[in-house]
Amino acid sequence: MKTIFKTLLAGAALALGLGAASAQNFPERAVTIVVPYSPGSTDTMARTLAEDMSQALGQPVVVETRPGAGGTVGASEVVKADPDGYTLLMAVSSVQTVAPHQRELPYGFGDLKPVARVAVGPNVIAARSGAPFKTIEEFIAYARDNPGKVSYGSAGTGGATHIAAEAIARAADIKLFHIPFGGVTPAIAATIAGDVDVVLGFASAILPRGESGQLVPLAQLSEKRASLAPDLPTLMDAGVDLALPPNIGLWAPAETPDDVVAALADAAEKAAGGETFQNFAKKALVEIDYAGPADFGAVLKKEDAFFAELLPTIDFSQQ
Repeated sequence: MKTIFKTLLAGAALALGLGAASAQNFPERAVTIVVPYSPGSTDTMARTLAEDMSQALGQPVVVETRPGAGGTVGASEVVKADPDGYTLLMAVSSVQTVAPHQRELPYGFGDLKPVARVAVGPNVIAARSGAPFKTIEEFIAYARDNPGKVSYGSAGTGGATHIAAEAIARAADIKLFHIPFGGVTPAIAATIAGDVDVVLGFASAILPRGESGQLVPLAQLSEKRASLAPDLPTLMDAGVDLALPPNIGLWAPAETPDDVVAALADAAEKAAGGETFQNFAKKALVEIDYAGPADFGAVLKKEDAFFAELLPTIDFSQQ
């Protein structure tokens, strides 16, 4: 029995030693980043980040798109991947903090392990050019005086812009009228045409139209003013206690070793701070805002708790 016990101990020690050595040698082959959306801004961001991550890791970092169901198809694939650090997810945080609260999925909040936040795509709320309000304070005051009469266009019922607008309404104690569209682009077009009073969208979609006079940007939904729009107030500046920045980052399967995650996070930090990614961010109107595994994890837990409380209060019946 003693001999068997010693053998088991030796085997366990050997296994631990091999695991440590494997982590120390990571990576030994290419790393794949799964983007769960159709080719577009997040896909381009991932490919830009992958260039410098490859240099930092000393191995190729390739990007594959797996679109479907608002990002949950690709997220599900990463959840089921081997937890060895060779398969990552790059997405907006809603795939972890919102989607699992909306419907049955093959994963939950704890099935994705945060690696790093690399950027924040500031959401902006903007008004049609002829609206009876030109500032966020005027918008809130007008909406309070005219409950249910101020309309907003969203990218669709249950989507990020719908949820964000309802969060604003609750935080500001106002009532808005929801008009869903089949995407952000038609919602913006309807607002420019004067058919809708306000619209929400990424800064990249809103700010250029503000400069041209087609829209009037009212506020950004970040905790602090983004460097790309330093003169645009936040909701908090207007006394509304709400910040809903789309956190864009990297995740790994839940059981991925911490030291492997640390190596990936270090590579992501170097890449996000590099000239290539910085140039991309300026052109794409996204804010580089790196956060490591612990800090990103804390942000995600807070975000998850917020949506767990908010979502049951929203009427998703309107189509």
